Amino acid sequence: MNAFAKTLAAALLPALALGCASAKYIDEGGDDSIVNVGQINTQDWIHAADELTHSLLLSGAIQSVAGKPKILMIGRIKNNTSTHIDTDSLMKKIRVALNKSGRALTTTAVGLDGPEDASSKAVRELRADDEFNQETIPGKGNLVSPDYSLSGKIIQNNARAGRIKQSEFAFQLSLTDLKTGLAIWEEEKLIVKQGARAAVGW
Repeated sequence: MNAFAKTLAAALLPALALGCASAKYIDEGGDDSIVNVGQINTQDWIHAADELTHSLLLSGAIQSVAGKPKILMIGRIKNNTSTHIDTDSLMKKIRVALNKSGRALTTTAVGLDGPEDASSKAVRELRADDEFNQETIPGKGNLVSPDYSLSGKIIQNNARAGRIKQSEFAFQLSLTDLKTGLAIWEEEKLIVKQGARAAVGW
């Protein structure tokens, strides 16, 4: 190894070692999680989803009948924040909790912008295909229409006082009875975060 290669290796090894040493596993939503004042972090999704689900289950708005869970469709979740966010992170956590409760199942065959999973539709298009055993293809009238729709909005409000910046995120959800069109449950969860601006930049 020539002198240049040795010098380069000596310079890179500490950086590589530091990079490996800085990575670690943390508890999801724990105190070690990164907090960004102007963004929604993992722990924000967890806290909002847990409290909204708890409120919905306690309200009694969704009750299974004779052990048969109600069918829920996901309506539009509007993002009124300053950044692009994946609202599925919130809704998936709520859907999983409702499913485990035994009170509701989510349909993926119906959606405002088309089905979440087009497989139910695609498999029915095989009825005209002679290559498939028609007895194995779902017949008409088997898809289940939803009873309720869960829709909502995420709103962000920012404030500053000197070097302190504050962001407030409001997670708003509504459960609509699709038979009557009435909102039978509504809730809002607020998450407020503060941070000090650096002396130079933000």
